[in-house]
Amino acid sequence: MADQLDILKRLQAIDGQLFQLRRQQEEKPLELEHINAGVAAQEERVKAAGERLRALQLSQKEKEMDLQTKEGNVKKLQGQLFQLKTNREYAAMQREIESLKTDNSLLEEEILRTLDAVDEAVKNRQVEQDRLAQAQARLQKERQRIEQELTAVAEHVAQLERDRKTLLPDVQRQTLETYERILAIREGLALVPVVNDACGGCDRRLPPQVINEVYLKARLVTCETCSRILYFDEAHSKL
Repeated sequence: MADQLDILKRLQAIDGQLFQLRRQQEEKPLELEHINAGVAAQEERVKAAGERLRALQLSQKEKEMDLQTKEGNVKKLQGQLFQLKTNREYAAMQREIESLKTDNSLLEEEILRTLDAVDEAVKNRQVEQDRLAQAQARLQKERQRIEQELTAVAEHVAQLERDRKTLLPDVQRQTLETYERILAIREGLALVPVVNDACGGCDRRLPPQVINEVYLKARLVTCETCSRILYFDEAHSKL
């Protein structure tokens, strides 16, 4: 069993790397998704800024048309003043004209405020568009980086898998089945050393009998708590 444990150690070294690399293969695309989400959110902000600008411009146009109509009404009434026959009618018409002029003055102030709001909305849209351009540039840069990293990871994985295959023929079928079953349920860590009389995987204190069995290497010994295969290593263990 000693030779089997030696092979399993080598296999575990490979599988530990494979587990980490495959996790990177899963996580790196998520980084890109996160950046994509940020770009999409910025696109929505640009859209909202554009819609606000258009709404203000429409409001400005409507107010200007309204003012033009009312100014026309004032001129029309002023033209009718000299057609009136009594002072009473004349005074009433004058009051109406002054009321319209007052309304027009208020409307002109509203138009000026709307013009200021339009100018501000134009600036705000430009700011949001600039931010979008920056986010898109970052997305492109990050996409290239992640693609390069994933290519390198894939090459490393392929090499490790080739190395792994060279070891498999030397592992007994039952031993390999046990190892790979534990490997699958323990996140890439199936084989651990005894560290200070405890399991190197879960830190559970081991009974003396279990430690002796690990030291003898007569059979595969697993931790009763985490089920990982145990081995004795002078660099970690103390008997």
